[in-house]
Amino acid sequence: QPGKINLRTCDQCKHGWVAHALDKLSTQHLYHPTQVEIVQSNVVFDISSLMLYGTQAVPVRLKILLDRLFSVLKQEEVLHILHGLGWTLRDYVRGYILQ
Repeated sequence: QPGKINLRTCDQCKHGWVAHALDKLSTQHLYHPTQVEIVQSNVVFDISSLMLYGTQAVPVRLKILLDRLFSVLKQEEVLHILHGLGWTLRDYVRGYILQ
């Protein structure tokens, strides 16, 4: 669970929660350069949460990666993911949340 004061640390062990989240991502598939991988919105949500949850700005390189993932989803799926992480589409396009 995210911490109450700092959302990016684990409430129980006080470590960064990214290490805990990596266990939930499926990394068992093999990469084949000729094969197109289907992107599922729940996997994009997991990856997006590592970058957006509890933050107010997105580094440019990470935003490029998210843009690539979001480009293969429907707009309503993207909006649902962003809303679940506390971002609006306008904030995401800008790259940071206005206070």
